[in-house]
Amino acid sequence: MTGSVPLRFERTDEIAVIGGGGVLDGEFVNQLTQLCDALDDEVRVLVLNPDASVWQGFQGDVASFAPGDPFAALAELAQPSIAVIPGSMSGGGLELAMAADIRVAGSDSRIGFDPLAGEFPRAGGLQRLTRAIGRSRATQLVMLDREIDSGTALDWGLVNAVDDDPVGMAMQIAESIASRGPLAARYAKDAIGHGLEMPLAQALHYETELTILLQDTTDRAEGVGAFVEKRSPQFSGA
Repeated sequence: MTGSVPLRFERTDEIAVIGGGGVLDGEFVNQLTQLCDALDDEVRVLVLNPDASVWQGFQGDVASFAPGDPFAALAELAQPSIAVIPGSMSGGGLELAMAADIRVAGSDSRIGFDPLAGEFPRAGGLQRLTRAIGRSRATQLVMLDREIDSGTALDWGLVNAVDDDPVGMAMQIAESIASRGPLAARYAKDAIGHGLEMPLAQALHYETELTILLQDTTDRAEGVGAFVEKRSPQFSGA
């Protein structure tokens, strides 16, 4: 597939799915940003499942991309996000996937990242990669291996699940997350993301503040009540 095509937005209950896109270029980034910015609180999980060609990396002149983080809208979503990687992924495709919270790869997926070959990261790829898998393995991927299979990526923590049907697996994960307390899921994502950048004492204090905020929510009362009554909770996001 060549050239940009519109991104598709679909929603089933509390799960939103973004697909299509054609290639990873400036128009793709613009559309993805707009869709992420437009998500409302009724959406509990976002699944990113673009055309396979999107994962092949950036297309077009680097000057066509605005300075800064082109995937900030995805990375900073309040809702948890899941990237579906059905086949091979390299360069900017990996940078896009790293902006999601969870990554699901196909059993035969291959993941490459070789900034030494001439395409240096444009979207903070080295920074998110290092935070996800550590300095040693990030260095190994960039300097030595240049490409790994999905099994190795799972072992390293670069992807969270591997399956012959990555779309189906991603939807199962999304449904599991969506069935639980949406406020707790958002606060947990917030504590993980922001706490990573804080000194430990500050991060612990921040986590405590979020815990206190949850104490007075309807969802917490529902969770406690459901546990006591031995039934499935019905969370409302309030």
